[in-house]
Amino acid sequence: MDRTYSPINSLLEQAAHIVRRKKETTGTLEPTEGYKRGQIKELIEFANSKDLWISLSNLNVEFLSKGGENEVYTGDKDDIVVKLNNFEYAGDDLENFFIRINAHNKFFSNVPYQMIGFSYNSRQEFSAVLTQPYILAEREATEDEIVEYMEALGFEMDYIDEFHNDQYEVFDAVPNNVLYGIDKDLYFIDTQIRLKK
Repeated sequence: MDRTYSPINSLLEQAAHIVRRKKETTGTLEPTEGYKRGQIKELIEFANSKDLWISLSNLNVEFLSKGGENEVYTGDKDDIVVKLNNFEYAGDDLENFFIRINAHNKFFSNVPYQMIGFSYNSRQEFSAVLTQPYILAEREATEDEIVEYMEALGFEMDYIDEFHNDQYEVFDAVPNNVLYGIDKDLYFIDTQIRLKK
């Protein structure tokens, strides 16, 4: 399947709709931890029906690193990274994951995520498969550079790595998650974003 054309370009939106629909139909009938299980079941059925399973061996990628929610691989041409995201930081509602990815693409559009399908990570956890441009970095960004960039986007600093505007909170904006590119631009490659409480 050619993943550069519709409906794959809208995969993120389709998956987010499925997650929201599952949450709305569940309502208050089950505890919130049940949302996530039901949402994952719906996404697995979606992946099965649309043939959206990704095999890393077919992508020709090599393991790069692992964090709390992502296993990161480099692409064969070194122009992308592939991330298997296990939804760990979404909490008990996968809608948080889709809010975060959409907000990331809005604010940090120079290093956007694209969702290309689903897979199981090395621990056999159901995961979204995301791609992101590989950034040629000169170094990690400094804390001062991060603050200046975020303030230019209209965010206020709460702590050295946490910011907010009227709608979102961005946190974990630390130097190893923000790169200073060889083009002198900043690239926020792995921050956390949530709706403001």
